[in-house]
Amino acid sequence: MELDPGQQQFNKVHNGLRAIGERANALLKMTFKALRNVSVDPWRIGVIVAAALVLLHFDYNRTT
Repeated sequence: MELDPGQQQFNKVHNGLRAIGERANALLKMTFKALRNVSVDPWRIGVIVAAALVLLHFDYNRTT
């Protein structure tokens, strides 16, 4: 089944954004071993990941 050009373009954009998220997830998990097996409330993991991201940015001298 062929997808129409609009759907193909949507899929390309979606895959590009998803790849960025997966790369960030992998980087955080490789840098912070504590994030590899997290079993806390899914709403709380966002706060933990945000703190890890701040530390990662500090470590790489990033300000954005």
